[in-house]
Amino acid sequence: ILDLNSFNTSKVTNMNAMFMNCTNLKTIFVSDKFTTDAVTRGSNVFLKSTNLIGGAGTVYDANHVDKEYARVDGGTSSPGYFTLKQ
Repeated sequence: ILDLNSFNTSKVTNMNAMFMNCTNLKTIFVSDKFTTDAVTRGSNVFLKSTNLIGGAGTVYDANHVDKEYARVDGGTSSPGYFTLKQ
């Protein structure tokens, strides 16, 4: 478990390989302040982090390792690897 609930990433531009090879990581807790709107470099963010499961049950998929899944898991309509901490 990784708790990033206090992180505000609104100005972060580079997330390349941020969670790469975190093979024991299963849950990443974030708040609504963990955003990727400013990210311009977001390759391999989750590469080989094979045990990740988002809050709505989205499981790691080797075809989705870039910043596109660096969001709160919204299920099949908006899959992601993060879990919203409330």
